[in-house]
Amino acid sequence: MSEGQQQEGRQLFCRVITPEQVIFDGEADMVVARIADGDIGVLVDHQPVVSTVEIGAVRINQDEDRHVYATSDGFFKISENLVQILVEEAVAAGEIDVDAAESRVEEAENELSEISDEDEDSDRQRKEIERNRTIGENLVRVAREHGDG
Repeated sequence: MSEGQQQEGRQLFCRVITPEQVIFDGEADMVVARIADGDIGVLVDHQPVVSTVEIGAVRINQDEDRHVYATSDGFFKISENLVQILVEEAVAAGEIDVDAAESRVEEAENELSEISDEDEDSDRQRKEIERNRTIGENLVRVAREHGDG
């Protein structure tokens, strides 16, 4: 049995899902993501885990291929050799529009500067805008670290 094959034919599967579509659905040798407790690497027969997934990169090794996605925050679950990552946004590293992501960061920074502390909803608005800025910064980082160009 080669090193890439899983023991006794058991296989790990991974799904990355957004509200709009299934981004990835297939076999995996290893899945790495940042969850609430830190980075987690998942191999076949990993113990069950339910957690939140943090804004960051999800890396999926599949034979000789490596798939990297910039993801927003969401939910993470491992059960019976199935890793499920449910997020609002997930973009393949090679498909990220860096200019659009940089504009998203700049727009969020402008919006933050315009929030009035006198507005009773300012804390909620600030948190949502900061989250949007962080997602934009993550898109830029993942594209630069893992993108094709």
